[in-house]
Amino acid sequence: MSPIITFGALFVTLYLIQSWFSWKQIKAFNHGFQELRRKGKVVVGKRSGHFVAGTVILLLVSPEGKIIEGRKMQGISVFARFRNFDTLNGTILVDLNPFNPLVKKEMKYTRLAIENGRELYIRFLSGAMEPERYSNITPFGINVEYAWLRIKNKFNRRGYDS
Repeated sequence: MSPIITFGALFVTLYLIQSWFSWKQIKAFNHGFQELRRKGKVVVGKRSGHFVAGTVILLLVSPEGKIIEGRKMQGISVFARFRNFDTLNGTILVDLNPFNPLVKKEMKYTRLAIENGRELYIRFLSGAMEPERYSNITPFGINVEYAWLRIKNKFNRRGYDS
């Protein structure tokens, strides 16, 4: 067998394995989110770390803004899963600024994810942001439509008619 075919087969196999693990991680995120969502309002804070461990934090918040329960997913691989994050339980989300001792003792990307969730929550409370409707289909449909428009525009620039 030629080395090019072997390399191509290896590449396709590794890509499919990575896609499967990514799908499992998204499924774990959806499960964790839905589990908290059934209990009440959930604030999602995230901070991607492209070559370092990114962090996603889910905080279950009472109507008064008190954190009831928290979960944290942190890691650089598709093997990261949610773990309980009880450090902030009982505190008011709006009061969690970067100088709060509970926030200061966390790792950098965890602090940034908490700050991101806090900012989104404050924007939601001020009315500057609508609550998102949870849907698995809408983002996929938007991405497909966007990809189709990009392909169409490439051909139009080259002089082809659509």
